[in-house]
Amino acid sequence: MLNFLWFALGLGALLVALALCALILRLIRTLGALEASLLMVDEAVREMVPELKSTLGNVNGIASGLNVAVRGASLGAARLTEAVDLGLGRASRQLRATAHGAGVTARSLLRALHIGNEGGGDVEG
Repeated sequence: MLNFLWFALGLGALLVALALCALILRLIRTLGALEASLLMVDEAVREMVPELKSTLGNVNGIASGLNVAVRGASLGAARLTEAVDLGLGRASRQLRATAHGAGVTARSLLRALHIGNEGGGDVEG
């Protein structure tokens, strides 16, 4: 009777060991699939980061160009207001100066947008 108990205990330990081996093999397959997925995601992220940096650079260039345009427009509007306030005698000179300032601002904006697009971005200007 004691021999049978030892035999049953040994057989039970063997079955537990086999079940643990099966569990470990299944875990290895699952972790292998997870590793492959993570490597694929890592590669995709590495490809996307430079494009994202380029896009952010383009947005920064556009924002700086708009900043220049808004600053120039505000100066032109201030000059125009002064010209209207001073009267029509000096108004024509002030209006010409304002028009010249607006032209310089427009050229500066176009130049800033052109330089921003030379960085390899997808924005067409």
